[in-house]
Amino acid sequence: MDLTNAARADWAADALNAYARAAPAALLPFPERAERVRLGIVAAEALARVTRATTDGHTVDHQDIADEVEVIGDLLCYAVLLAEGRATADQLTRAAAEMRSTDYPVTLTAVCKISTPDAQPADRIAAMMAAALEAAEHYGCDVPTMLAHAVTCAQDMQAEEAAEEEDGA
Repeated sequence: MDLTNAARADWAADALNAYARAAPAALLPFPERAERVRLGIVAAEALARVTRATTDGHTVDHQDIADEVEVIGDLLCYAVLLAEGRATADQLTRAAAEMRSTDYPVTLTAVCKISTPDAQPADRIAAMMAAALEAAEHYGCDVPTMLAHAVTCAQDMQAEEAAEEEDGA
């Protein structure tokens, strides 16, 4: 059986649910950096539990995340798939950047664009992405490259699945 983008989006939804349980109920004010790192790890660990269980039942844990940051890359990619139809990858990445910004005054233009009722839960998806990016940076990752790769990967998966659907029609 081929893995579908819907399945990947479901996995991202599991991570988003774990993130939401651990994150403050209100989107604003954004958590401080250390808390965003923790929340990014919570989301990555949730994704790892559904995607990386081994035959002996071991799942990737906190230490493994440091060693296997591809879980965070997968989380970013699958988050883009989860937001499909609600927000574009560009809108998500801009909102995540605003949530991580330390510039003053803070502008929330991109966050406001994805915080509309018809885009829900895109703002939470972007918050989870911001947290995942903080975790990636904490582990020494090249965040801009990682994010660009994740977005490209999601767009490639979307295009591939659309082409398969066209061929099957």
